[in-house]
Amino acid sequence: MLDKLTQVWHSYKYRFVPWLAFNLKERTVRSVTADNMDKIISDDCLLDQLTSLTAALRGTLFHVVMESAPKQRQSAHQKALKVMEEVMGFHVIRAPSAVGGTGVIVVGSNDAQDSIGTIVKKGQVVGLYPGVIYLPVQPIFFQSIGNPFIFRCADGILIDGHDKRISKSLFRSCVNRDRVGSFPIADTSWLTEYPLNPLNVGQYVNNQSKGYPSNVAYQELTIDGRHIHLQERCFIPNLWYSPPEGIPVCDIPVRLVALIATRDIKCGEELFSDYFTIIR
Repeated sequence: MLDKLTQVWHSYKYRFVPWLAFNLKERTVRSVTADNMDKIISDDCLLDQLTSLTAALRGTLFHVVMESAPKQRQSAHQKALKVMEEVMGFHVIRAPSAVGGTGVIVVGSNDAQDSIGTIVKKGQVVGLYPGVIYLPVQPIFFQSIGNPFIFRCADGILIDGHDKRISKSLFRSCVNRDRVGSFPIADTSWLTEYPLNPLNVGQYVNNQSKGYPSNVAYQELTIDGRHIHLQERCFIPNLWYSPPEGIPVCDIPVRLVALIATRDIKCGEELFSDYFTIIR
């Protein structure tokens, strides 16, 4: 019982304001001068990297999405990893973390590495933070109970990246609600062990700690829904809890949170981020 309570506390403490206030002085904090300065790469560069991958995934895996055959998910996931490696030179997977629990590891072929073993260059997109998007005024209390995967954007928008319990059910419900004909408007495979877009594991990137400095940072991006091909929306892991009325679903802007490499990363390295960013 004590071990279980300790595990729950470790997952919850980053959302407990008194603990944050007491411990902030002990933590390494990422600081930017304004929210529009919180960019590692340009938005255009981020979008180009993302759409290069989604276009390649559509060419290989779109039929799997439309068939929605669970028994094909594992083999389709392996194909997706190969597609990502062909497009980006590496792929990322969930794996046991050096700090305990689950983390995200960079993997790639020997051919993709340079002379010093680097496989991911600074400025490369290495993950997306999946989940339902909530405006600051929308209810999220019940979803937040025992949930360590709620990401708060600079403007107060929240993204619930939990792949279990009520959060999982809500995401599936919103995807079914917002279908455009037979086309799903967002990816649901990230809720399983076999995401069809390998980038959609950003919620499992752990916070930096002593001996494990950050090598990625979060970058927020709001994109016009029309900038993502309708047949590629099934690889995008975000949609709104309550979209605005009177606008076609596929035209509604979508908030994305990408993880961007802040330095060159070697094959086999685990990704670590800064959970704390102060905007001055």
